[in-house]
Amino acid sequence: MEISPSPPLAPALFDFPPGRLWLSHCKDGPLPRASADAMAAILQTELRPWDLRWNEDFLDVLNALRESAAALLDVEAQDISLVTSTSSGLEAIALGFPWQVDDEVLIPMDEFPSNRLPWLALAQRGVRCREVELWPGQPAALPDGEIQPEQRLLDAIGPQTRLIAVSWIRYQDGVRLDLARLGRACQARGVHLVVDGIQGAGSMVPSLDGVSAFATGGHKGLLGLQGQGVLWTDRAFRQRLIPLGTWLAAPNTFSQSGQQAIDEDHWSTDGRRLEAGSPSIVGCCALNASLRLLLSVGGAARIEQHIRVLQRRLLSQLQAMPGWMAESKRLTALLDAQRLGPILSFYRAPEVLDALLSRGEAQSISASMRHSFLRIAFHGWHTAADADRTAQWLGSTAA
Repeated sequence: MEISPSPPLAPALFDFPPGRLWLSHCKDGPLPRASADAMAAILQTELRPWDLRWNEDFLDVLNALRESAAALLDVEAQDISLVTSTSSGLEAIALGFPWQVDDEVLIPMDEFPSNRLPWLALAQRGVRCREVELWPGQPAALPDGEIQPEQRLLDAIGPQTRLIAVSWIRYQDGVRLDLARLGRACQARGVHLVVDGIQGAGSMVPSLDGVSAFATGGHKGLLGLQGQGVLWTDRAFRQRLIPLGTWLAAPNTFSQSGQQAIDEDHWSTDGRRLEAGSPSIVGCCALNASLRLLLSVGGAARIEQHIRVLQRRLLSQLQAMPGWMAESKRLTALLDAQRLGPILSFYRAPEVLDALLSRGEAQSISASMRHSFLRIAFHGWHTAADADRTAQWLGSTAA
C-alpha cells in the first residue's frame, strides 16, 4: 500500500476542533482561517465607507478573484464571470441561449435540481428537455467500472439537440464523466456542452477542451462561502448569449465621477457580460483567499493526487471486511476506470446509513448521505490516519 504523503493543506489552516474528522466537503467545505481573516479586513471598508478606495477595495478584489479562478482552471481571466452559485451560472446559460421552438437539451437522468430545473423551465419557450439514462437500469442499478455514460449521451443526440448539460461529478453516486471525451465529441457534432462542476472544482482537474461553459459554486471543494461562485464560458459561445450584466458589465470601467462613456455595444465582451449586478465583495474576498491557498500548494492537480492515495488506502482496508467487500470492489473498479471524483459513495440500506452516521457523529466523524449512498469525501487536509480512522468507523458498524 502506497503511504500517503503529508497533506498539501495543513489541518492547522482550518478551525477543526480536536478530533473532528470532516468528510463532507461535498456538502460544505470548511473556510480556511486565512479566508476568514481576509473577510474581516474587507469588512472594515463597510464600517468606514468614507475611507473606501474604489479601485483597490472594490474593482481590484473582483479582478483578483477572476485571476485566481482562471489560474486554478488553467484558463484566461477574461473568460471568468462572477456568479452567486452554480445555479445562477447555469441559469445565465439557460436564459441567455438563443433557443428556437422545438430545440432540445439533453441532461443525464437523476441530476441535481441545479442542473435540471433551469432546463425543464424552457418548456415555456417550446424547448424540450430530455433525460438520458447513463447506464442500463439507472437509477436502480449501481454504476460499475464498465459504464460508458459519455457514449450514451452522444448516442442520444438528435437533429434538434442544441446543448447537453451534465454534472462533471455526480452528487449522489460520485461518478465522474470524461469531459475531454464528451467535449470533443459534442464540438464535432455542433452541440454545446455545459458543465455543473461544483463537486470537483478545487479537488480535481477538469478538461475544458470542447466545453462551452463550466459553472461552480465556491462553498464546497473551493473552500469559500455560500453565495459566491464562478462561471467560465468559451468566448464564441458567450457572444451568442443574451447579456445578463448590468452596470458593472459595460465595456469601460464604471466611473465614480458620473460621466460614463457611450459605447455602441452596451456590454463588454469578456466574462463581465454575464455578471448580474454587484457581487458580494465579502464573498469574493473570501473565495479569492481560499483559491490562492489552493494554488499555493500546487492547485487541484496536487490535491487530486493526494485524494487518490487516500481513497485507495481506505478501499484496500474495506476489502478485508465482509460487510464492505462488495462495495469496495465496485468502487475500486470505478476508480481504476477513472470514473470517480473526490466522493466515495457506498450504497447501503437507509437504516444502515442512519446507524453509520449516528455512530460517526458520536465519534466526531461527519459524513453525508444522498438517497441510499454514504458519501466519504477526502480533500487536501486529510491524512493517512484520517483514512484509517474512517475504515475503523465503518468497520465498527454492522453493514
